[in-house]
Amino acid sequence: MMTVLVVGVPEGEQLELLRSGIQRNPHFRVVSHAHDPVVALAHARVLLPDITVMSLPAGLHSLDAAPDVLAVFHGVRALDPPGGVVLRTAASGVPREVSALAVDGAVHIVREGDADALMRALRTIGLRRASCDPDEMP
Repeated sequence: MMTVLVVGVPEGEQLELLRSGIQRNPHFRVVSHAHDPVVALAHARVLLPDITVMSLPAGLHSLDAAPDVLAVFHGVRALDPPGGVVLRTAASGVPREVSALAVDGAVHIVREGDADALMRALRTIGLRRASCDPDEMP
């Protein structure tokens, strides 16, 4: 089972819909959520989730405008082992700075509301992490 941390979604109906959508697949379990970036990074350091699903703030055109979000992203990717990340964006077009963060198999960008794309990203990260054998590393 892959553990998932949800970041940037406030308590309420949207969080519950996202959580239930993720957990509809029995291979994924939401272990925590945090709306505040500082709390999210603390949760990530303690729980070491396999995957972090981050909702980017609406209207984000540059990651420089959201240093807390960027800190969470880099913090999750710096964990050992690095967590996979799904960046959810409400933007009609993905800002260039955000698209530059995509890493084949480890970091995915999906549009909010696209449940199929979210599940594809979770499965891709899950398959990649499941095939990683730390005993095979040099």
